[in-house]
Parts: sequence; C-alpha cells; structure tokens
Amino acid sequence: MKLEDLLAADALIPSLPEAVNRILGELQHEEPDLQRVNRLLSGEVGLTVRLLRLVNSARYSTGGQRIGTVEAATAMLGLNATRQLVQAAAVGAAFRGVPGVDMTEFWRHSLDVAKIAQSLAEELRLDQGLAFTAGLLHGTGDLIMKMAMPDCACLRPAFAADDGRYEAQVAELGFAYPEVGAAFAARWLFPDNLVEAIRFQCEPRECADPTYSSLLYLACWSARAHELDIEGNAPHGDFPQGVAQAIGLSDAERLRDDKVIAWTPPDEARDFT
Repeated sequence: MKLEDLLAADALIPSLPEAVNRILGELQHEEPDLQRVNRLLSGEVGLTVRLLRLVNSARYSTGGQRIGTVEAATAMLGLNATRQLVQAAAVGAAFRGVPGVDMTEFWRHSLDVAKIAQSLAEELRLDQGLAFTAGLLHGTGDLIMKMAMPDCACLRPAFAADDGRYEAQVAELGFAYPEVGAAFAARWLFPDNLVEAIRFQCEPRECADPTYSSLLYLACWSARAHELDIEGNAPHGDFPQGVAQAIGLSDAERLRDDKVIAWTPPDEARDFT
C-alpha cells in the first residue's frame, strides 16, 4: 500500500468524535465558557476518566496532590492545555482494539515517552503540555498502519522494543509511522508544531524548527532503551549526543538513567485504554 492510498482511506484514520468536536468548538470561541466545557466533559464518562488519568500522569499537580474532578483539571490546565489533553484523551477510545497489538503495552510505552518528553520540555522551558501530548501520540501512525496492513513484516515486532522499526518500514514501504501519525494528528486538529514534531521525530534535522522533534527523538530513545534493557541489550553506546547538543540540553546523560522518570505501570495504561 502506498502512503497516499493509506491516507485517503477514511475508514483507517479514525475521525474526531462528535463529543470532542463539541468541546473543541467551545474552546475555540474568543471567550470560551469553561463551565460549559466542564459540563460537556462531565457528560462523557470515558473521556473524563482518560483526561484525569493523563492530567495525573503528566504530574501537572503540585505538592503530589492528585486531580480528581474535571473542574479542578480544567482550572489548573488552562484553555490551551485543556484542548490538547481532551484531544489526546479521546485518542485512547479511537484505538480501542488493533489486531495483533497489546494496547495496554502500547499505551504504557507511549505514556513513558510522553513523561520523558515533558521532563525535557520543563528543563528547556518549552511547552510541557505540547511535549507530553506529542510523546503520547508519537506511535499512533504505527497503529493505523497495522490496521491497514496487518500482515506486513515490518509491523510484526512489538512497537516498544523494535529499535529498527523506522528504517525497516522506509525500506519495505517507502514511508513509516511518523508520516502517518502526523497525518492523523493534523486530521484531529492538533497544533502545527505538534504535527511537525511527530512527522520528524526520527529525522529531526529535516524539520524547519527541530526543537520539538529533537525533544521527541530523545524521549523515544530513552524510553526504548529502557524497554530493550529489560532484555539486557540497551543501546547505550548509540546515545544521540548530537541531537541533545543541538537543542541545548545540558543534562543529556540523565536519559541513560533508568530512573529518568517513574515508569508507567500496566494498570495506569490500562485505564487509558
């Protein structure tokens, strides 16, 4: 299958849910009614659960306190971050089941990437919410490809531990999951810089502004190294020092540390699905 054929197949790329459309419509107003946003969110129980899980996963709260209500979450996040996390929370429902994929493991790894990306954004004084969301969505293109081509050899290994996936997909298909994921993010109306981060996550030097794509590249490297280390062969010798230096990351070595974040437990990822 060619990339243009896959992207033209509307059935393969999930549409933005109507409930999320209504919420985003309110958030797009010049002066959004936050009470209406809260009412709309509260009427979507599954979306609310995933939103609160994401808010607490991202550690937006201070003092270790957990956020337990929609009202508290939106008040703390602000409009822009609320918009992004509402969209991100809906993604879990959009990919409820993909043949041959352990969705709990997929989202566990994606949440790890998101948390690392957010921690790097904090250090670099970048948008932490955007970095977190980009990390969460970075592998969605692979899910879409799996639905379209379930028997494709370059899609068979588990996403989290497949360090050569991008190169294998380009060699076999001529495109890879970052391009498909970027198309998905654009269709769901995520910000342009988030779409670009996903699109160039494996080749940040090709991006006009490589800041967020580089940050995502590093977060993916760190999370995948952790996954591979479980098998005893983490690629620590291949640390992307040049990418880290290019965005001015002063403490890049911490990405090698197994304690770079509190790794996501399966039950946290299971709630997201």
